[in-house]
Amino acid sequence: MLPTTVRIDKDHPLPRHFQVRQILQEMVDSGHWESGEKIPAETDIAASLGVSKMTVNKAILALTSAGLFYREVGRGTFVVPIVKKVGLSGSYKGVSEAQAVIQVITVTAPELVSDDEYLCTLLLAMRSCVSPVDARILLRHVRGPEYLACWQESGCDGWVVVAPLQEDVPGLCALAEAEARVVVLGACWPEVKLPSIDSDNVDGARLAIDHLTSLGHRHIGLLYAAPDQSNTRDRIEGFRQVMQEADLPVRADWILDVESSEGIAATVRTRLRNLLQKQDRPTAFFAAGPIIACSLLQVAAEIGIAVPRELSIVGFDDSRAITEATPVLTTVRQPLEQMGFEAIACLRTIIEQPGKTVVQPAQKLPCNLLTRDSTASP
Repeated sequence: MLPTTVRIDKDHPLPRHFQVRQILQEMVDSGHWESGEKIPAETDIAASLGVSKMTVNKAILALTSAGLFYREVGRGTFVVPIVKKVGLSGSYKGVSEAQAVIQVITVTAPELVSDDEYLCTLLLAMRSCVSPVDARILLRHVRGPEYLACWQESGCDGWVVVAPLQEDVPGLCALAEAEARVVVLGACWPEVKLPSIDSDNVDGARLAIDHLTSLGHRHIGLLYAAPDQSNTRDRIEGFRQVMQEADLPVRADWILDVESSEGIAATVRTRLRNLLQKQDRPTAFFAAGPIIACSLLQVAAEIGIAVPRELSIVGFDDSRAITEATPVLTTVRQPLEQMGFEAIACLRTIIEQPGKTVVQPAQKLPCNLLTRDSTASP
Protein backbone atom coordinates (compact mmCIF):
# COMPACT_ATOMS: atom_id res chain seq x y z
CA MET A 1 0.00 0.00 0.00
CA LEU A 2 1.04 3.66 -0.14
CA PRO A 3 2.77 5.25 2.84
CA THR A 4 0.23 6.98 5.08
CA THR A 5 2.19 10.23 4.85
CA VAL A 6 1.69 10.50 1.07
CA ARG A 7 -1.27 12.70 0.17
CA ILE A 8 -2.43 15.01 -2.61
CA ASP A 9 -2.01 18.76 -2.13
CA LYS A 10 -5.49 19.96 -3.10
CA ASP A 11 -4.32 23.60 -3.12
CA HIS A 12 -1.42 22.95 -5.50
CA PRO A 13 -1.83 24.43 -9.04
CA LEU A 14 -0.68 21.15 -10.61
CA PRO A 15 -3.73 19.05 -11.63
CA ARG A 16 -4.47 16.19 -9.26
CA HIS A 17 -3.92 13.45 -11.83
CA PHE A 18 -0.42 14.87 -12.47
CA GLN A 19 0.29 14.76 -8.73
CA VAL A 20 -0.95 11.16 -8.55
CA ARG A 21 1.26 10.30 -11.51
CA GLN A 22 4.31 11.78 -9.76
CA ILE A 23 3.54 9.84 -6.57
CA LEU A 24 3.13 6.53 -8.41
CA GLN A 25 6.34 7.14 -10.36
CA GLU A 26 8.14 7.75 -7.07
CA MET A 27 6.77 4.50 -5.63
CA VAL A 28 8.58 2.66 -8.43
CA ASP A 29 11.73 4.79 -8.55
CA SER A 30 12.24 4.45 -4.78
CA GLY A 31 11.75 0.68 -4.89
CA HIS A 32 8.57 0.79 -2.78
CA TRP A 33 6.98 -1.16 -5.65
CA GLU A 34 9.45 -3.59 -7.18
CA SER A 35 9.96 -4.73 -10.76
CA GLY A 36 7.10 -7.01 -11.82
CA GLU A 37 5.05 -6.31 -8.66
CA LYS A 38 1.27 -5.87 -8.81
CA ILE A 39 0.29 -2.42 -7.58
CA PRO A 40 -2.76 -1.80 -5.34
CA ALA A 41 -6.23 -1.51 -6.86
CA GLU A 42 -7.28 1.90 -8.15
CA THR A 43 -9.96 2.19 -5.47
CA ASP A 44 -7.39 1.57 -2.73
CA ILE A 45 -4.97 4.12 -4.18
CA ALA A 46 -7.80 6.66 -4.51
CA ALA A 47 -8.85 6.15 -0.89
CA SER A 48 -5.25 6.42 0.32
CA LEU A 49 -4.58 9.67 -1.58
CA GLY A 50 -8.00 11.24 -1.06
CA VAL A 51 -8.91 11.55 -4.73
CA SER A 52 -11.44 9.98 -7.08
CA LYS A 53 -10.91 6.63 -8.77
CA MET A 54 -11.15 8.44 -12.14
CA THR A 55 -8.19 10.63 -11.19
CA VAL A 56 -6.12 7.56 -10.30
CA ASN A 57 -7.20 5.80 -13.49
CA LYS A 58 -6.04 8.73 -15.62
CA ALA A 59 -2.64 8.75 -13.91
CA ILE A 60 -2.20 4.99 -14.31
CA LEU A 61 -3.17 5.10 -17.98
CA ALA A 62 -0.58 7.83 -18.57
CA LEU A 63 2.12 5.80 -16.82
CA THR A 64 1.07 2.70 -18.72
CA SER A 65 1.48 4.67 -21.96
CA ALA A 66 4.89 5.81 -20.72
CA GLY A 67 5.96 2.18 -20.22
CA LEU A 68 6.13 2.11 -16.40
CA PHE A 69 3.12 -0.20 -15.90
CA TYR A 70 1.32 -2.85 -17.88
CA ARG A 71 -2.23 -4.11 -17.34
CA GLU A 72 -3.67 -7.61 -17.53
CA VAL A 73 -7.42 -8.13 -17.86
CA GLY A 74 -8.81 -9.74 -14.72
CA ARG A 75 -5.49 -9.54 -12.86
CA GLY A 76 -4.64 -5.87 -12.38
CA THR A 77 -1.80 -3.44 -13.03
CA PHE A 78 1.88 -4.39 -12.69
CA VAL A 79 5.24 -2.63 -12.70
CA VAL A 80 6.98 -3.46 -15.98
CA PRO A 81 9.79 -5.92 -15.17
CA ILE A 82 13.33 -4.77 -15.78
CA VAL A 83 14.91 -8.02 -16.89
CA LYS A 84 18.14 -9.12 -18.55
CA LYS A 85 16.92 -11.92 -20.69
CA VAL A 86 15.36 -11.54 -24.11
CA GLY A 87 15.01 -9.18 -27.01
CA LEU A 88 12.21 -8.63 -29.51
CA SER A 89 12.94 -11.88 -31.28
CA GLY A 90 12.07 -13.86 -28.14
CA SER A 91 15.35 -15.78 -28.29
CA TYR A 92 17.69 -15.95 -25.31
CA LYS A 93 20.43 -13.33 -25.61
CA GLY A 94 22.43 -13.91 -22.45
CA VAL A 95 22.53 -12.09 -19.12
CA SER A 96 24.54 -9.22 -20.55
CA GLU A 97 21.69 -8.20 -22.82
CA ALA A 98 18.90 -6.01 -21.45
CA GLN A 99 15.24 -5.97 -22.35
CA ALA A 100 14.64 -4.18 -25.66
CA VAL A 101 13.66 -0.53 -25.39
CA ILE A 102 11.54 1.18 -28.04
CA GLN A 103 10.85 4.90 -27.84
CA VAL A 104 7.66 6.26 -29.38
CA ILE A 105 8.38 9.84 -30.42
CA THR A 106 5.37 12.19 -30.40
CA VAL A 107 4.67 15.80 -31.28
CA THR A 108 2.30 15.83 -28.29
CA ALA A 109 3.73 15.92 -24.77
CA PRO A 110 3.39 12.46 -23.11
CA GLU A 111 1.08 13.73 -20.36
CA LEU A 112 -1.45 14.74 -23.03
CA VAL A 113 -1.43 11.47 -24.96
CA SER A 114 -4.20 9.92 -22.82
CA ASP A 115 -6.56 12.61 -24.15
CA ASP A 116 -5.73 11.85 -27.80
CA GLU A 117 -7.78 8.93 -29.21
CA TYR A 118 -5.62 8.68 -32.34
CA LEU A 119 -2.36 8.35 -30.41
CA CYS A 120 -3.86 6.08 -27.75
CA THR A 121 -5.17 3.64 -30.36
CA LEU A 122 -1.80 3.48 -32.13
CA LEU A 123 0.07 3.08 -28.85
CA LEU A 124 -2.18 0.30 -27.54
CA ALA A 125 -1.81 -1.54 -30.85
CA MET A 126 1.98 -1.28 -30.65
CA ARG A 127 2.01 -2.48 -27.04
CA SER A 128 -0.12 -5.50 -27.93
CA CYS A 129 2.60 -6.68 -30.33
CA VAL A 130 5.29 -7.23 -27.70
CA SER A 131 5.39 -8.77 -24.26
CA PRO A 132 6.27 -6.22 -21.54
CA VAL A 133 8.89 -8.74 -20.42
CA ASP A 134 10.55 -8.71 -23.85
CA ALA A 135 10.38 -5.02 -24.69
CA ARG A 136 9.63 -1.75 -23.01
CA ILE A 137 7.81 0.93 -25.00
CA LEU A 138 8.42 4.46 -23.75
CA LEU A 139 6.87 7.74 -24.83
CA ARG A 140 9.12 10.70 -25.56
CA HIS A 141 8.38 14.20 -26.81
CA VAL A 142 11.00 15.27 -29.36
CA ARG A 143 10.81 17.65 -32.33
CA GLY A 144 12.71 17.55 -35.63
CA PRO A 145 15.73 19.75 -34.85
CA GLU A 146 16.55 17.51 -31.86
CA TYR A 147 15.91 14.13 -33.50
CA LEU A 148 19.47 13.17 -34.34
CA ALA A 149 21.06 14.28 -31.05
CA CYS A 150 18.30 12.62 -29.00
CA TRP A 151 18.60 9.40 -31.00
CA GLN A 152 22.35 9.26 -30.52
CA GLU A 153 22.12 9.73 -26.74
CA SER A 154 19.08 7.52 -26.21
CA GLY A 155 20.85 4.17 -26.47
CA CYS A 156 17.51 2.52 -27.25
CA ASP A 157 16.85 -0.24 -29.77
CA GLY A 158 14.55 1.71 -32.06
CA TRP A 159 12.21 4.64 -32.56
CA VAL A 160 8.68 4.92 -33.88
CA VAL A 161 8.10 8.56 -34.80
CA VAL A 162 4.36 9.28 -34.77
CA ALA A 163 2.74 11.90 -37.04
CA PRO A 164 5.75 14.20 -37.58
CA LEU A 165 4.96 17.56 -39.16
CA GLN A 166 6.50 19.25 -42.18
CA GLU A 167 8.89 21.19 -39.94
CA ASP A 168 10.23 17.87 -38.63
CA VAL A 169 11.20 16.59 -42.09
CA PRO A 170 14.85 17.81 -42.00
CA GLY A 171 15.30 15.97 -38.70
CA LEU A 172 13.86 12.79 -40.21
CA CYS A 173 16.23 13.11 -43.17
CA ALA A 174 19.14 13.42 -40.73
CA LEU A 175 18.03 10.19 -39.02
CA ALA A 176 17.83 8.44 -42.38
CA GLU A 177 21.32 9.60 -43.33
CA ALA A 178 22.63 8.30 -39.98
CA GLU A 179 20.93 4.93 -40.67
CA ALA A 180 19.02 5.19 -37.41
CA ARG A 181 16.61 2.36 -36.53
CA VAL A 182 13.48 4.43 -37.09
CA VAL A 183 10.00 3.85 -38.48
CA VAL A 184 7.63 6.73 -39.24
CA LEU A 185 4.01 6.08 -38.29
CA GLY A 186 0.95 8.11 -39.29
CA ALA A 187 2.73 10.27 -41.86
CA CYS A 188 4.36 9.86 -45.24
CA TRP A 189 6.80 12.49 -46.46
CA PRO A 190 8.19 11.42 -49.89
CA GLU A 191 11.55 13.07 -49.32
CA VAL A 192 12.20 11.08 -46.13
CA LYS A 193 14.04 7.83 -46.84
CA LEU A 194 12.80 5.97 -43.77
CA PRO A 195 10.23 3.16 -43.61
CA SER A 196 6.78 4.66 -43.08
CA ILE A 197 3.38 3.21 -42.20
CA ASP A 198 0.22 5.22 -42.81
CA SER A 199 -3.35 4.93 -43.95
CA ASP A 200 -4.11 5.75 -47.58
CA ASN A 201 -5.48 9.24 -46.96
CA VAL A 202 -5.81 10.04 -50.66
CA ASP A 203 -8.02 7.00 -51.18
CA GLY A 204 -9.88 7.77 -47.93
CA ALA A 205 -10.90 11.14 -49.37
CA ARG A 206 -11.90 9.37 -52.56
CA LEU A 207 -14.22 7.09 -50.58
CA ALA A 208 -15.89 10.12 -49.04
CA ILE A 209 -16.45 11.99 -52.31
CA ASP A 210 -17.49 8.87 -54.23
CA HIS A 211 -20.14 8.25 -51.57
CA LEU A 212 -21.48 11.77 -51.86
CA THR A 213 -21.55 11.74 -55.65
CA SER A 214 -23.30 8.35 -55.63
CA LEU A 215 -26.07 10.03 -53.65
CA GLY A 216 -26.35 12.72 -56.33
CA HIS A 217 -24.33 15.56 -54.80
CA ARG A 218 -22.58 17.82 -57.29
CA HIS A 219 -21.83 20.82 -55.06
CA ILE A 220 -19.34 19.61 -52.46
CA GLY A 221 -17.16 21.66 -50.13
CA LEU A 222 -14.08 20.80 -48.09
CA LEU A 223 -13.10 21.73 -44.54
CA TYR A 224 -9.60 20.94 -43.27
CA ALA A 225 -7.02 21.98 -40.67
CA ALA A 226 -3.30 21.55 -40.02
CA PRO A 227 -1.93 21.75 -43.58
CA ASP A 228 1.55 21.03 -42.15
CA GLN A 229 0.47 17.40 -41.68
CA SER A 230 1.04 14.98 -44.54
CA ASN A 231 -2.35 13.38 -43.85
CA THR A 232 -4.15 16.68 -44.39
CA ARG A 233 -2.30 17.28 -47.65
CA ASP A 234 -3.20 13.81 -48.88
CA ARG A 235 -6.87 14.28 -48.02
CA ILE A 236 -6.95 17.59 -49.88
CA GLU A 237 -5.22 15.97 -52.85
CA GLY A 238 -7.69 13.07 -52.82
CA PHE A 239 -10.61 15.51 -52.74
CA ARG A 240 -9.27 17.49 -55.70
CA GLN A 241 -8.49 14.37 -57.73
CA VAL A 242 -11.91 12.78 -57.51
CA MET A 243 -13.74 16.08 -58.00
CA GLN A 244 -11.77 16.76 -61.18
CA GLU A 245 -12.25 13.19 -62.44
CA ALA A 246 -16.01 13.57 -61.91
CA ASP A 247 -15.91 16.95 -63.69
CA LEU A 248 -17.30 18.68 -60.58
CA PRO A 249 -16.50 22.28 -59.60
CA VAL A 250 -13.62 22.77 -57.15
CA ARG A 251 -14.48 26.21 -55.84
CA ALA A 252 -11.97 28.08 -53.72
CA ASP A 253 -14.73 29.73 -51.67
CA TRP A 254 -16.06 26.27 -50.75
CA ILE A 255 -12.66 25.06 -49.45
CA LEU A 256 -11.92 26.39 -45.96
CA ASP A 257 -8.96 26.00 -43.63
CA VAL A 258 -10.74 26.01 -40.25
CA GLU A 259 -7.39 26.80 -38.55
CA SER A 260 -7.68 24.24 -35.74
CA SER A 261 -8.16 20.47 -35.70
CA GLU A 262 -9.90 20.98 -32.32
CA GLY A 263 -12.77 22.92 -33.87
CA ILE A 264 -13.60 25.72 -36.29
CA ALA A 265 -12.02 29.08 -35.46
CA ALA A 266 -14.48 31.91 -34.70
CA THR A 267 -13.66 33.91 -37.84
CA VAL A 268 -14.04 30.82 -40.00
CA ARG A 269 -17.36 29.96 -38.32
CA THR A 270 -18.68 33.35 -39.44
CA ARG A 271 -17.56 32.71 -43.02
CA LEU A 272 -19.07 29.24 -42.91
CA ARG A 273 -22.42 30.53 -41.62
CA ASN A 274 -22.54 33.10 -44.40
CA LEU A 275 -21.71 30.44 -46.99
CA LEU A 276 -24.37 28.03 -45.76
CA GLN A 277 -27.03 30.76 -45.82
CA LYS A 278 -26.47 31.52 -49.50
CA GLN A 279 -28.69 30.05 -52.17
CA ASP A 280 -25.56 29.05 -54.10
CA ARG A 281 -23.90 26.82 -51.50
CA PRO A 282 -22.56 23.28 -51.14
CA THR A 283 -25.14 20.56 -50.52
CA ALA A 284 -22.44 18.42 -48.86
CA PHE A 285 -19.10 18.78 -47.12
CA PHE A 286 -16.13 16.51 -46.69
CA ALA A 287 -14.73 17.43 -43.25
CA ALA A 288 -11.16 16.11 -43.09
CA GLY A 289 -11.12 15.53 -39.32
CA PRO A 290 -13.52 14.29 -36.63
CA ILE A 291 -13.86 17.46 -34.55
CA ILE A 292 -14.15 19.53 -37.73
CA ALA A 293 -17.10 17.37 -38.80
CA CYS A 294 -18.77 17.75 -35.39
CA SER A 295 -18.20 21.52 -35.41
CA LEU A 296 -19.78 21.77 -38.87
CA LEU A 297 -22.78 19.88 -37.52
CA GLN A 298 -23.08 22.46 -34.72
CA VAL A 299 -22.86 25.39 -37.14
CA ALA A 300 -25.59 23.87 -39.32
CA ALA A 301 -27.84 23.43 -36.26
CA GLU A 302 -27.23 27.04 -35.17
CA ILE A 303 -28.59 28.42 -38.44
CA GLY A 304 -31.40 25.90 -38.83
CA ILE A 305 -29.97 23.68 -41.58
CA ALA A 306 -31.07 20.07 -41.14
CA VAL A 307 -28.52 17.29 -41.53
CA PRO A 308 -28.78 15.26 -43.74
CA ARG A 309 -31.97 16.58 -45.35
CA GLU A 310 -30.46 19.95 -46.30
CA LEU A 311 -26.73 19.25 -45.85
CA SER A 312 -24.73 16.02 -45.95
CA ILE A 313 -21.50 15.61 -43.97
CA VAL A 314 -18.74 13.01 -44.24
CA GLY A 315 -16.01 13.13 -41.59
CA PHE A 316 -12.63 11.43 -41.18
CA ASP A 317 -11.70 9.08 -38.31
CA ASP A 318 -14.12 7.15 -36.14
CA SER A 319 -13.64 8.88 -32.80
CA ARG A 320 -16.06 9.03 -29.89
CA ALA A 321 -17.16 12.51 -30.98
CA ILE A 322 -18.20 11.09 -34.36
CA THR A 323 -20.20 8.21 -32.90
CA GLU A 324 -21.88 10.32 -30.22
CA ALA A 325 -22.96 13.10 -32.60
CA THR A 326 -26.61 13.57 -33.51
CA PRO A 327 -27.06 12.43 -36.19
CA VAL A 328 -24.25 9.87 -36.02
CA LEU A 329 -21.76 10.94 -38.66
CA THR A 330 -20.80 9.07 -41.79
CA THR A 331 -17.02 8.89 -41.70
CA VAL A 332 -13.84 7.37 -43.12
CA ARG A 333 -12.12 5.04 -40.67
CA GLN A 334 -8.35 4.62 -40.65
CA PRO A 335 -6.94 1.14 -39.85
CA LEU A 336 -5.16 2.44 -36.75
CA GLU A 337 -4.70 -0.92 -35.05
CA GLN A 338 -3.16 -2.43 -38.17
CA MET A 339 -0.93 0.61 -38.57
CA GLY A 340 0.43 0.08 -35.05
CA PHE A 341 1.00 -3.63 -35.70
CA GLU A 342 2.83 -2.95 -38.98
CA ALA A 343 5.05 -0.29 -37.40
CA ILE A 344 6.29 -2.72 -34.73
CA ALA A 345 6.71 -5.52 -37.28
CA CYS A 346 8.82 -3.24 -39.47
CA LEU A 347 10.92 -2.01 -36.55
CA ARG A 348 11.38 -5.60 -35.36
CA THR A 349 12.91 -6.47 -38.74
CA ILE A 350 15.28 -3.51 -38.53
CA ILE A 351 16.37 -4.32 -34.97
CA GLU A 352 16.91 -8.01 -35.60
CA GLN A 353 18.96 -7.47 -38.73
CA PRO A 354 21.67 -5.04 -37.57
CA GLY A 355 23.73 -3.55 -40.35
CA LYS A 356 21.17 -4.41 -43.00
CA THR A 357 19.50 -1.42 -44.59
CA VAL A 358 15.74 -1.89 -44.76
CA VAL A 359 14.57 -0.17 -47.92
CA GLN A 360 10.88 -0.37 -48.71
CA PRO A 361 8.20 1.87 -50.15
CA ALA A 362 5.79 3.58 -47.80
CA GLN A 363 3.06 1.21 -46.64
CA LYS A 364 -0.32 2.85 -47.14
CA LEU A 365 -3.10 0.77 -45.65
CA PRO A 366 -6.66 1.06 -47.01
CA CYS A 367 -9.34 3.00 -45.15
CA ASN A 368 -13.02 2.10 -45.16
CA LEU A 369 -16.20 4.17 -45.25
CA LEU A 370 -18.76 3.86 -42.45
CA THR A 371 -22.13 4.99 -43.82
CA ARG A 372 -24.36 6.36 -41.06
CA ASP A 373 -26.99 9.05 -40.61
CA SER A 374 -25.37 12.29 -41.79
CA THR A 375 -25.58 11.70 -45.55
CA ALA A 376 -28.55 11.54 -47.93
CA SER A 377 -29.49 12.59 -51.44
CA PRO A 378 -29.58 16.36 -51.94
